[in-house]
Amino acid sequence: MTVPLGGTRRKQVTHAALEEAALRLFAEQGYEGTTVEEIAAAAGVAVRTFFRHFSSKQHVLFGDVAHRQIAALRQALSQRDAAEDPITALKAVMDDLDLVDQADRAQVLLRFRLMAAQPALVATYLLLSAELQNEVAVFVARCRGAAPTDFYPQLIAAAAASSWHASLTTWVAADGDADLTELRKSAFAALTAGLDPAGQT
Repeated sequence: MTVPLGGTRRKQVTHAALEEAALRLFAEQGYEGTTVEEIAAAAGVAVRTFFRHFSSKQHVLFGDVAHRQIAALRQALSQRDAAEDPITALKAVMDDLDLVDQADRAQVLLRFRLMAAQPALVATYLLLSAELQNEVAVFVARCRGAAPTDFYPQLIAAAAASSWHASLTTWVAADGDADLTELRKSAFAALTAGLDPAGQT
């Protein structure tokens, strides 16, 4: 006798099936060569079901973890006191965001390996990195009464994005065995060393 899946469990199974089908098709025929229709068909669901779980191919490519991290970054920075030193505040927020579980880290590792095998996917990754960088620039600008496009907010934002990218690249090369948090902390500290908290560069 088959026990029917509950609503939440059914959604989780469908979500996982869509993700697995998408990653398999991306690996087999390339990201650009794969359509949403093909992903849905491979998972045995309708196209409208795909869009109930994922907003786009980009969303399924990098998984919920990347989008959750950016949303969490935006939320955490919006709650910080604008009178804080932005570098100190950003360090605290990034330390909290490093606390992802092993399942999420496995998802990140999988996507970076796929990206290494298909360099065309780098452009999509860079869009996410730019989104992350913009959130930091907006926060630093708020702290300093500046525009997000001013030099100092852009400098700190670039340091944050670069610290994540450098640490992730090294971590993936080590097959996930390196300490990702310590790599990111070291990278951000090195990139912001000597910067004036007052924003006078």
